[in-house]
Amino acid sequence: MIREVREDLERYIREHATEYFKRDKSGKGYVCPICGSGTGENGTGITENPKSKGHFTCWGGDCFKNADIFEIIGTQFSLTDFNEIFNKACEIFGVAVDYFSPMTNRTAQKTPLHEMQNKGVGVQDLTEFFKRASANLTQTNYHRGISLETLKKFHIGFIPDWKASPTAPTSPRLIIPVWSGGYLARDTREVLTEQQAKYSKMRVGKTQLFNSGALKQNLKPVFVVEGEIDALSIIDAGGQAVGLGSIANIGKLIEAVRAEPPKVPLIIQLDNDLKGQQAEQKLMEALKELGFFSYRHFPLPETYKDANEFLMHDRLKFTEWVKMGEALEFAVFEEENSSAVEKTASERFERESVSYSLENFMKTVEKNKLGGGISTGFEKLDELLDGGLYPGLYVIGANSSLGKTTLVLQIADNIARSGHGVLIFSLEMATNELIAKTLSRMSLIKSIEEYKTAGYAKTTRSVLLGRYQNEHENKIIADSIHEYSEWGRNIHITEGIGDVGVSYIKEKVEEFRKFRNETPVVVVDYLQILAPYSIKMTDKQNVDRNITELKRLSRDFNIPVLGVSSFNRESYSAPVSMASFKESGAIEYSSDVLIGLQYNGWDYRENEADNVRSKRLREVRKMMEDAARNLSSQDMQLKILKNRNGLKGDLLFDFFPAFNYFRSQEEKCR
Repeated sequence: MIREVREDLERYIREHATEYFKRDKSGKGYVCPICGSGTGENGTGITENPKSKGHFTCWGGDCFKNADIFEIIGTQFSLTDFNEIFNKACEIFGVAVDYFSPMTNRTAQKTPLHEMQNKGVGVQDLTEFFKRASANLTQTNYHRGISLETLKKFHIGFIPDWKASPTAPTSPRLIIPVWSGGYLARDTREVLTEQQAKYSKMRVGKTQLFNSGALKQNLKPVFVVEGEIDALSIIDAGGQAVGLGSIANIGKLIEAVRAEPPKVPLIIQLDNDLKGQQAEQKLMEALKELGFFSYRHFPLPETYKDANEFLMHDRLKFTEWVKMGEALEFAVFEEENSSAVEKTASERFERESVSYSLENFMKTVEKNKLGGGISTGFEKLDELLDGGLYPGLYVIGANSSLGKTTLVLQIADNIARSGHGVLIFSLEMATNELIAKTLSRMSLIKSIEEYKTAGYAKTTRSVLLGRYQNEHENKIIADSIHEYSEWGRNIHITEGIGDVGVSYIKEKVEEFRKFRNETPVVVVDYLQILAPYSIKMTDKQNVDRNITELKRLSRDFNIPVLGVSSFNRESYSAPVSMASFKESGAIEYSSDVLIGLQYNGWDYRENEADNVRSKRLREVRKMMEDAARNLSSQDMQLKILKNRNGLKGDLLFDFFPAFNYFRSQEEKCR
C-alpha cells in the first residue's frame, strides 16, 4: 500500500472515530466497546476529550485514557502490531470500498479519499462484477475442498489480476460476495511472503453477515462460524451456516437476532484458538442477555483450527460432525424459566386436543369447497383421484422405458399450463432433455391439430439437434417454443447428480414460497437416487428415511409431492403391485397414492399356465416395441394401487414413446 493512500485512510478513520461507537443511554457519551459501560440508565461509558479531538477516555471500566481510535481497537481485539490494528480498522470502517475496488477501472490519478467516502460507504452495486468473477471460477483450483455447485450457488468467483489499488501489484483472488456492496478477496497463491500474508484476505465494502438469510429459515439449525469459507464448508456438507466475517461482527449477529429471533437453534462454533474461544463466550453471554436460549456450543476436534480445515482433511468425518451438531438437543429456556416451560407444554398439550383442531378443520373444509384438487390435465385420472392432486405423497412406478418420467412430466406441464407453480428435481435427466421432451410432445399435438397428420412431429433427439426438414416443422417448433415460454415460467427444474437430498428440496420449496407467494407442486425423479439421508444408514434405510421425509414435506407445506420410483427386477414379468416398488416397505406405507404403469395385457389370466403366459408376454412386449419403432402408440394401463383418501381403479392410455405423449383412451386431452 503506498504511503499517501495509507495516510489518507488513517486520517479518515480518525475523523470518523465516533461512528464506531453507539450512543449511551444518557445521550452525552458513548458505550465502551470493551467493558460495555454506558448501557445503564444514567452512567456514561466513554467521552471524547474536548482538548484532544479524536481521543477518548473510558469512565466506566477504566479501559483506556486519552486513547485514539487505533489504540482502542488494538485494546479491544488484543492487537499490538500497528499493521494488524490498521487492517482491522479498515475492515471495521469499510473505508477501502471505492478506492480498492477493481471494478472502478480508475486510472493511477488518485481521487481524494474523502470525496469517495462522501458518495456513501459501501453503497455501490457490485452485482455485475460478481457475475464476471463467477464466470472465471473454473480458472482456479483454489476451491478449499468445496464443491463447484455450492460455490456457484453463492456466486463465488475468481479474478486472476485483482488489485487493491490502481498502483498496487496484482494478485489472484477468490472473490466471495457477502452482499451486493461488499465482498472478501482471498489470495489464492500457495506460497506467500510475510508481507503478502498480511493482505491475503482483504475486504471491500462494509462487513456484513454472510448468508444471513439462513437465520430466517425454519428447516434446520444454523452454525455460526467466523469465516465465509467455514460457512460454505458446512453448507457443502449439507448443513446451514452464517459467517460472521470477523469476531468483531458479533454485534451484527446480536442485532439480527434481536430484530427477528431465529425459528431454529444456533450452533456456536468459532475458530479453535484463544480469540475464538473468548468470542464464543462473549456471543453466548450476549444471546443469553437478549433472552434467546436456543443455542449450543459444538466444538471442533482440537486438531483443526476451523471448519474448512476439517473439511479438507476428512470430508466424511466432517459431514458426520455437521450431522451430529444438527442432532444436538437445544434448550429454549433455562431452568429458572421452568414455569414458562410448563406453560408452553400446557399450551402445546391443549393444541393437540381435537376440540382445538376442529376450528382449523372446518376452515380447511371450506377452503377445499372453493378450490378442490389440482388437475393433472387428465379428466378420468382426476375423477379417480377425487378431483385431482391434493397435499400428500404420490408415487408413480413402472419398469424401465415404460414412460413413468414422461407421464409425470406431462402432468407437471399441465399443472404449469394452468398457472400453478411446479418444482422438478431431475436426478437423472438434464434440463435440456426435459425441455426437448415437452417440445416433442407439443409438436405431435400441433402436427395433428393443424395438419391432420403426425408426419411433422419431432422426436426428442430431433428437437435437441435442431433437425427440422421443412417450413411446417419449423413453424410447429417455433409455435411450440412460443407457447411453452408463456407458461414455462411456472415450471422450475433443478438438476442433480446424487447431491440433491430432501433437506435441499425443503430449502427450494421455502425459497419458491417466498419468491412466488404460493406453494408449488413438487416432482422428484427419481426416489432411489436421492442423496443419502445419512452416510451411516444402509441403502434401504436411506430410501425409507427419504420417503418418510418427503411425506413430512408434503404435510408441513401442505403440497402434493410426486415421486417417480423404479421397480424390482423380480417384478419385470409380473403385474404391477405394491411389491413391485423398490424398498417397498416405506413406499407402501408412507405414500398416500400409489400408481403403477404397465403394458395393457400384463395382468394374470385365470387358469393360464406359466409357459402360455410367458409366450403371451413376449408377444405383447414385441408388439409394443414394434409400435415404438414405427413411431406409433403403445397400449398402456395405469393402476391406482393405493389411494388413502379415495378410489382405486384402472385407466387405459395411448402412449407415443417417440413423442413423449400420453393420451387417455377415454378422451383426447393434453
